[in-house]
Amino acid sequence: MLNVNSGDKFLSHLLDHLFDAVITTQSDGLITSFNRAASVLFGYTVEEVMGRNVNMLIPETHRSIHDTHFCHYLDNQTSQILSIERELYGQHKDGRIFIVKITLTTYLEENSPPIFIAILHDHSQHNDTLQRLHNSAYSDSLTGLPNRLLLMDRLTQGIRSLNRESPGIALLFIDLDNFKPVNDGFGHLVGDLVLKEIAQRLLRCVRDSDTIARLGGDEFIVLLMGVETPLSALGIAEKIREEIQQSYFINPNLTLELSASLGLTYCHNPGTTAEELIRQADLAMYRAKAQGRNMTVTYTPDTE
Repeated sequence: MLNVNSGDKFLSHLLDHLFDAVITTQSDGLITSFNRAASVLFGYTVEEVMGRNVNMLIPETHRSIHDTHFCHYLDNQTSQILSIERELYGQHKDGRIFIVKITLTTYLEENSPPIFIAILHDHSQHNDTLQRLHNSAYSDSLTGLPNRLLLMDRLTQGIRSLNRESPGIALLFIDLDNFKPVNDGFGHLVGDLVLKEIAQRLLRCVRDSDTIARLGGDEFIVLLMGVETPLSALGIAEKIREEIQQSYFINPNLTLELSASLGLTYCHNPGTTAEELIRQADLAMYRAKAQGRNMTVTYTPDTE
């Protein structure tokens, strides 16, 4: 292997035409080479970084991690990070922090200190893509709320967390009353505006530890965590019902009035299932519809 510091024109040309950033440092962390892709990735010219510590390319909050690995290698000549691709945080000259994939290796010559060689590429876009895929898989595209899949996961975890000493959980099944005439009379655009507004109102009624999900259409479910009694859950349900009843100002010429029927079930039994709780809340909601709409009904065995 050619020495990066030898001034070899071929090696210099090769490094500057790689798509990946390549940075070499001495054992004290001082930068000895910095190819063109590294300049693009971090925003510094070669002159700005040569002879400076590589820590300048790492966010201050993450430098101690780098220093720990570095010192461990120098003391023991062993490392858990060499020749392994891993994610780290880099910091651009403008202060922007981003994720990089890095593979680190060393070049050893007899009677010479090691040269550390880092090969890096920006991984932020890949992570952003994964996050978008995750969001699309677990969230409702219209409201941004969790969908059924994420609800089932959180509900299952909530049930597993129950024990004799812990508070219970409650599930509210919400179905808007007479929502179809809104779509039929004013169009789906207005209907979508109403659904998004309802999502925001629901979020204002609960805590961060609770979950609001849209099942589709005009059906929503609220998972309340840490609920002491069914009565306290009923109080939240009534708050939600009253919030939904508030007028919807679509435009200066259109104001809508809506209501909702709610089914409530309370659980303190870690042996139940997510499917069973949804079934109970659904039955209670239909009982509310049958009794005249715009009310909350709590599930009991008599609801069956």
